[in-house]
Amino acid sequence: MIYEVIDNTPNERKWTSAISIHPRSRMIAWSCPDCGTATSYPSGSFDVTIEGGEAYPDILGCGAFPFLILSERVIDSWGNHNIGTFIKFPVGVTKAHETDLSPAGAPQFFRIEVVGNAKIDILSSGGKIKQLCFRCGTLRSEPIVIKKFAFLPRSWDGSAVFRDQLLYPNVIFCTDAVKRLTEHENHSNFRFEEMWPMTEGC
Repeated sequence: MIYEVIDNTPNERKWTSAISIHPRSRMIAWSCPDCGTATSYPSGSFDVTIEGGEAYPDILGCGAFPFLILSERVIDSWGNHNIGTFIKFPVGVTKAHETDLSPAGAPQFFRIEVVGNAKIDILSSGGKIKQLCFRCGTLRSEPIVIKKFAFLPRSWDGSAVFRDQLLYPNVIFCTDAVKRLTEHENHSNFRFEEMWPMTEGC
């Protein structure tokens, strides 16, 4: 089975989350001359301000940008079990808002850029492509939010953690091995949403 992996902060209010980002690496900013899409985000490391909650989780929700931010505990566990291929950048906690948590007590967090790849099949996922920018890859679908993704045959590279690098780079998927490890080691604040299983030939 394949899952989308996300933080469960909306359903577990005990966990704090990041509400703003303070870059300490070069900012990447671009706008597409064809479709007008624009974005700006840190190229590497950054610090965050946390808000609410009463404890630090192993996966830190980030309202400022949909980064995958994991604790060092998770990173070490994934490394010990050969889970995924990814690039990591340190994330520090420097400010706290509406919480008794101290930034000094935060675990070491890392922003994760997933290398594993698969291609999403929009039509098999129940969506229709309304607009696709061939310059930057920005996709507009109907419905706007697709909750259960399917994948194009033979597009998955076999990685335990992966994403569609072009169409949905901020949606992270994983195999059942990651879910089992998370549950076995009690990594906190993870949520796994079932996707369509990979078919033969993927």
